[in-house]
Amino acid sequence: MATVLAAVTVLAAACSSRTAYSEYRAIPLSGWDKDSVLVYEVTVPDSLAAYNVVLTVRHNQSYPYQNIWFFIDSDLGGTTDTLEYYLADQRGRWLGNGFGDRHEMPCLILQNTRWNRGNPVVFKVRHGMREDLLKGITEVGLTVERK
Repeated sequence: MATVLAAVTVLAAACSSRTAYSEYRAIPLSGWDKDSVLVYEVTVPDSLAAYNVVLTVRHNQSYPYQNIWFFIDSDLGGTTDTLEYYLADQRGRWLGNGFGDRHEMPCLILQNTRWNRGNPVVFKVRHGMREDLLKGITEVGLTVERK
């Protein structure tokens, strides 16, 4: 029993040490306005390491669509990326993790990315759906993990 507990503790510590940045932005209960920009300012501790950047969408069952579109700006590319992610399969079953009314879907947006230590990178995220006020999204998080 003690060996299993020690192994779980070591595994948890190893996983958490890979995370260089993680922050969530809450979306108002009234909905996510199309003009509302979520801003994440990321500074990584090691400029020699490669990082993956993951956007995680948390939503509830009132989200009316199978997919979601994002417009993502960052200092890394100097352009706006337009990305589509599926939150549900063709039968309407939610993808990702969750239970009951709450679900979350991680979306890899950058892989094996490097940037200078000490120089923050700003990520700006907007939804790209046709709705002016998008209902059902509760939080959007950005996580940067060492590869």
